[in-house]
Amino acid sequence: MASLVVFALAFLVRLVCLVQVSSSPMFTVLMGDAMGYDAWAQQIAAGNWLGDSIFYQAPLYPYLLATIYTVVGHDLFAARMFQIVLGSCGCVFLAWTGRLLFRNPTGLIAGLLLALYPPAIFFDLIIQKGSLGLFFSTLLLLLLARASIRPNPGILAAVGATLGLFALTRENALILAAVILVWLLLNPSSEPYSMRRTRPKWFLLGLFAVLLPVGARNYKVGGQFLITTSQFGPNFYIGNNPNAQGLYESLRPGRGDPRFERLDATELAEADTGRPLSPKEVSDYWTDRALAY
Repeated sequence: MASLVVFALAFLVRLVCLVQVSSSPMFTVLMGDAMGYDAWAQQIAAGNWLGDSIFYQAPLYPYLLATIYTVVGHDLFAARMFQIVLGSCGCVFLAWTGRLLFRNPTGLIAGLLLALYPPAIFFDLIIQKGSLGLFFSTLLLLLLARASIRPNPGILAAVGATLGLFALTRENALILAAVILVWLLLNPSSEPYSMRRTRPKWFLLGLFAVLLPVGARNYKVGGQFLITTSQFGPNFYIGNNPNAQGLYESLRPGRGDPRFERLDATELAEADTGRPLSPKEVSDYWTDRALAY
């Protein structure tokens, strides 16, 4: 009953907000990343499901949009409705996590707070991957809570698969893999250590079941086996360079648009090295620049 209350409140609040903003020009006029995701999704829905180059941006959200567009057409309202459902499910996942780790009132309060949390509502209403990120982060928390109580192979594989999907939404989520591996080995339980050390293999099985097909796809279209994307280096450099101020600044001034990110990173790296570079070499170039700084 408590879960139903959390879901209903989260869904109702988001639906009311969606109806209120549906008459705003901002509802249909997409800018920045939203415009890029929408254009990419339309290309996929038009039949280009495999693509023709190594992923530069995290692909899962555009592919989700493309699936929606394939079923109902290019309908931004339907896409936002789907995100509302995802966001409402995330509130329930957080409530279940609180109940597992603490007690029922804690879980209910956590779920209700997320249901009413303004930034979460906002990101569920825009064409952005934030709603998908929240869904996978709360699902990951729930599965980790379950694993802390009963770390059976199925749950551990589900943890890995969820982290893989999270990483295809936000690549930096992969850093959690190292944390989870250490936790799986050191998490106290009644099991002997010889049994605890088998936990990582189930986690890794789930993780690579999601990521290896992406690596195979990148190899097929681009000749390089990258399990997510090729934008680590440019992103790392943007946050770690002599002029970094903690905000996003494009590699070329005045080019802060998703359409230019890959092109600018490649052209600048190739101009400096004096030779053509593969996507991985471009990423390595900017990583080296950042590490040198």
